[in-house]
Amino acid sequence: MGRESLPVFKQDPTPVLAILERLKNDPELYVRRSVANNLNDIAKDHPQLVIETAKKWQGESEAVDWVIRHGCRTLLRKNFLTVQTLFGYAADSPANPLVLSATIKTTATTVAIGDKLAFHYQIRFRPEAKLLVRVEYAVDYVKANGQQSRKLFKLAEKEIDGRQGLSGERQINFKDLTTRKHYPGQHNVALIVNGREVAKTAFEVV
Repeated sequence: MGRESLPVFKQDPTPVLAILERLKNDPELYVRRSVANNLNDIAKDHPQLVIETAKKWQGESEAVDWVIRHGCRTLLRKNFLTVQTLFGYAADSPANPLVLSATIKTTATTVAIGDKLAFHYQIRFRPEAKLLVRVEYAVDYVKANGQQSRKLFKLAEKEIDGRQGLSGERQINFKDLTTRKHYPGQHNVALIVNGREVAKTAFEVV
């Protein structure tokens, strides 16, 4: 495939999907992984097309269900609500809220660049025996221009007994990396449950 042809398929990935259709149940894992990676790439520009494809493929086999799940990983992180029903996550509505209460608290109000900051979280769910949940925390990092940029990190993804709730602790590392440089200023850490922010607290990086 010539490099000049790639924008054509990015604009209209239908021919690519036709090829993926034939390969999605291949016995080789590396082929199925390639199918999933292609789906994930297509989802960045054509999320609805990938969702429709996933619905069509779903249930064909365990291998294909894995391909769908892996192929929708970016949608799960960035556009969770678009795929919530596809994967059977617990519904959430004003009339029947999934989270009854939630807290997230840092162990200090300031942290120095190069150090770590711990936080505790606690979630109380509606009292149902089986709830499929995806729990994440988001850090609003300060960028060089003073604006904030949010990054998501997964805490848990599993079926739970809502009558027991969830709680835990995690650390945020403020050591500079080649992929992330830290800047002083007010940061936030938020608790996200099934795509919805349920608690947030602020702290200062110095």
